[in-house]
Amino acid sequence: MIQRVQSLWLVVVALAAFATYTLKLYVGTPIEGGEKFLLLADDFLLVIPIITLGILAIICLFLFKNRKLQFRLSLLGMFLSIGFIFLEYFRVETFKTEKLIQSGSYQLGALLPIVMVIFFFLAARGIYKDQKLIKSMDRLR
Repeated sequence: MIQRVQSLWLVVVALAAFATYTLKLYVGTPIEGGEKFLLLADDFLLVIPIITLGILAIICLFLFKNRKLQFRLSLLGMFLSIGFIFLEYFRVETFKTEKLIQSGSYQLGALLPIVMVIFFFLAARGIYKDQKLIKSMDRLR
């Protein structure tokens, strides 16, 4: 399981998903001053997808004997991560308008879903290469 490089990519995806849960997504300064934080843990609409993506990465990790399903779930995880990035963006925009944020910046928690997309892609590519290698070995027999 861990001998394959895509297993490491899936572990990174799971770690990024669970780290996103604890980190700040956005820090803004409202008109009246001070700082307001948007935490993923405070927004139920964001908690469910990120936990689901972390669990999906762990499930993909243990499907090493069923490469086709592992590949499909990795692609699904990649597309769901892209969808999560859009959902996260819309939630930040809503947060800005609700709290009357004048200026602010995205934090590390908002960037980790991009890392998840990249590593889901790398895992899917590794799984595809393994599948291709297995098929070529079967032809030699």
